[in-house]
Amino acid sequence: MTYALTRHAAVRSQQRGVPHHLVDALMSYADFEAPVGGGCTVLRMTRDRLDDPDLADRLGAKRERLRGLSIVWSERTGEIVTVLRPRRGAAGRRYRRGGH
Repeated sequence: MTYALTRHAAVRSQQRGVPHHLVDALMSYADFEAPVGGGCTVLRMTRDRLDDPDLADRLGAKRERLRGLSIVWSERTGEIVTVLRPRRGAAGRRYRRGGH
């Protein structure tokens, strides 16, 4: 899959300590997606997916760093808009469950 990071996503991934190999893994193995508005979709990996033994072997040490990580993706532009770890409570619900 080919994608680019927006300037905002590049800055946020650096600020949040998310290296490109984690973004690549999330783009490859995400099993949850939900619309978040503005033509964007949040992508993340569910607990079940992260606990899959076959995937755990492929991901190795990256697996725990992917837990709780989400990316906002624009299908229209083919860009990652931002990289985040959603907050708990109402503030992060939009990215955990999807919704507009």
